Amino acid sequence: MRRASGRPKGADSAARREEILAAAARIFSEEGYRGTSMSAIARACGLSQTGLLHHFPTKEDLLRAVMERRDAIDAARTLGADGQRPRGWDFLDRLVQLVLNNQEQPGMIRLYTTVAGEAVDPAHPANAWLVEHHRGAARAFREALLEAGEDGRLKPDAPVESIVRCLLAGMDGLQIQWLSDGEYQDMARDFAVLADALRARWEA
Repeated sequence: MRRASGRPKGADSAARREEILAAAARIFSEEGYRGTSMSAIARACGLSQTGLLHHFPTKEDLLRAVMERRDAIDAARTLGADGQRPRGWDFLDRLVQLVLNNQEQPGMIRLYTTVAGEAVDPAHPANAWLVEHHRGAARAFREALLEAGEDGRLKPDAPVESIVRCLLAGMDGLQIQWLSDGEYQDMARDFAVLADALRARWEA
């Protein structure tokens, strides 16, 4: 098929790549990494396996791209309209909104929890991603708390590292409960309770 006049040269390839990543994210979330074959992903995209390998030479490459795409979407949702991360304690409000947004995207939550559950194994191809995912989130939380300290809004004896770990544990743990229990409806509300309790205890 001839490329439409005026269409960017790489647009078709970029669109196909996005289609592959979306299909792979869905299948990884349902079957896990180890239970998913490249041929299954190729079929879901209407591609031959050779065609899929043209875009992603290995399943490891594809998994890495899928998880990086997922993290990029979440990272964009933590930014304000000006493209900047909210400062200090205000960042916690944005995290609550992120949990609420994710609650409306069950496929994204299922992808994260499924792959993360497998990737705790150091030999798993996504282990490096998982470690960096948690470290990156911890850096963002830590920076926000240090900003609160600079603004005189954090108690001097606040256990910054413990607060960071509690926020991470709260986000991950609530997601598992939300996915596994059909009667559990509002994890964003519960994460807001955790965030508000930490802020009430340690805000100066």
